[in-house]
Amino acid sequence: MSIRQLAQVLWRLLSYIRPYWKIVLGALLLTVVVTAARLSQAKFVGLIMGMMSQESFNYSDGQDPFMRLNLICLAFLAVMAVMGASTYFQRYTIDLGGQQAVRDFRDQVFTHLQRLPMAFFDRMRLGEIHSRASNDILLSTSVYMALSDFVKNLLVVVACLSWMFYRDWQMTLVVLLISPLVGTAVANFGRRMGQRSEKLQARLADLSALLYENISTIKVVKAYTREDFEVRRFACRNEDNFAAQMKLVQVSAIQSPVVELLGAFGIVAIVWFGATRVMQGQVTFAQMTEYWTLMVMTSHPISALSGFYGTANSAAAAGRRVFELMDMTPEVAEPEGALELPRLQGAIDFESVHFHYDPEKPVLRGINLSIRPGEVVAVVGANGAGKTTLVNMVPRFYDPVSGSVKVDGHDLKQVKLRSLRTQIGTVIQESVLFGGTIDDNIRCGSPTATDEEVLRASKLANAHEFIVRMPDGYQTEVGERGLRLSGGQRQRIAIARALLRDPRILILDEYTSGIDAESENLIADAIARAMEGRTCLVIAHRLNTIRHADRILVLDAGQIVEEGRHDQLMARHGIYSRLYEAQLREPLRTSAETEVPE
Repeated sequence: MSIRQLAQVLWRLLSYIRPYWKIVLGALLLTVVVTAARLSQAKFVGLIMGMMSQESFNYSDGQDPFMRLNLICLAFLAVMAVMGASTYFQRYTIDLGGQQAVRDFRDQVFTHLQRLPMAFFDRMRLGEIHSRASNDILLSTSVYMALSDFVKNLLVVVACLSWMFYRDWQMTLVVLLISPLVGTAVANFGRRMGQRSEKLQARLADLSALLYENISTIKVVKAYTREDFEVRRFACRNEDNFAAQMKLVQVSAIQSPVVELLGAFGIVAIVWFGATRVMQGQVTFAQMTEYWTLMVMTSHPISALSGFYGTANSAAAAGRRVFELMDMTPEVAEPEGALELPRLQGAIDFESVHFHYDPEKPVLRGINLSIRPGEVVAVVGANGAGKTTLVNMVPRFYDPVSGSVKVDGHDLKQVKLRSLRTQIGTVIQESVLFGGTIDDNIRCGSPTATDEEVLRASKLANAHEFIVRMPDGYQTEVGERGLRLSGGQRQRIAIARALLRDPRILILDEYTSGIDAESENLIADAIARAMEGRTCLVIAHRLNTIRHADRILVLDAGQIVEEGRHDQLMARHGIYSRLYEAQLREPLRTSAETEVPE
């Protein structure tokens, strides 16, 4: 990462702490107090050495030397007490400002993730997103404390060098001539650490993505006895991460001894030069002791400053990964003056709609479709035909590449998203529930709903009877992603959630897939009641569930190739009839395969 890129990323990171500039200013003032107190240590050593060598104390002035020694020590202890208190408040205030900045940064990243389009989540691994939104934020914001230490150490170094120049400008020039050697080494190590850190963050993201994928699919892993394969795959990624980590450790480990060795050469040269000046009588022993104390006091701050460049590079590498998320274009934008949709009637029109994820692989090609209010339209076709993409354009999860989608004559690109989506209910194949109670999950469809409305929606969804049999009824905890409930129970809660907002448009995406026969009957009954008076778009996996749809659309390669009612399509002996007859034969074939021969 170049110096310019480093500065740009750090400047963006610092923008999160700027709102708390008063806290930062207070911490800076306390840092000045701490620095001044620390510098007094050199004066204290000089005074004591002067008294011991009788260079700065006149016994004829009538003062008791022991009394003066006691006063100097007491004064020094008082200054150290002030330094201790100031250090505490300085650290607390800078942490306060830093943690507030971290909180704001996390909030902004999470908020931005909610605004990103579905296409982003389609192509980005969930583990990668998690790594950037957690690990990378934590590492990037470590720069706040690093900057605080940098300023503190810089103040110490500048103050010490200024005092040293005042005491002995000739020796200080020697110090300044030696310093570039250390600075060059530090810059080189910092650049290499930044490169290694960026590679390490990428490896950590790969590891996080694999771990998330494994945990989220653990049932499949066990069902297909892939445990050993997954262990080997993880070990391989973990080894890559280990190698990247050790390369960073190698650079970090060699930095300290090299810098210290260069510093040792400088110290020997300075001590030799200073001792020579004392022996020649050019300066007193007390003055040189004070000077050497100042020089020693700069050693740790300079060492810390030398490590800042590497820390800043690591933080900037992580920060750049987070800002890549932040710079992604948010979800389909609302134009100025976007229309607040009134209560919908439910008419839907697709006009010459084209869509693709990859320009060379069109998903929808010239879709023209009009759906009347209250009409039940089923969409069928082979995998990859574009069914889900088509219906996902109604809640505007995707925008057409060309053409338009309209609801009640309003182009969806010209309306407010919230006014559209609050009038659409969606039930998908995998009914994902949130951690919390059954009541919480139903109410997420309409948080302000009354208890009576929740009860009515639950009864419509055929969920009320099983809910009241649960240990705590509607207050029963569903567990993470609703895993304490069966698939059929989760699906009925999802239907109740969709019905609670009384949507004018209902989207059902393979809602009976993977459900047992009893649950399917209950769900089918609930769906039949839910469809009454609503425009419904149904993606069907089991074609026998859509026989009574007002219209059935058959998609093939992104185009509507057949359209009509069930009996009409069966009479044409086209794609639909072949799909339907193939599904009818599946139970017979399965039965024959499992029949025990005599």
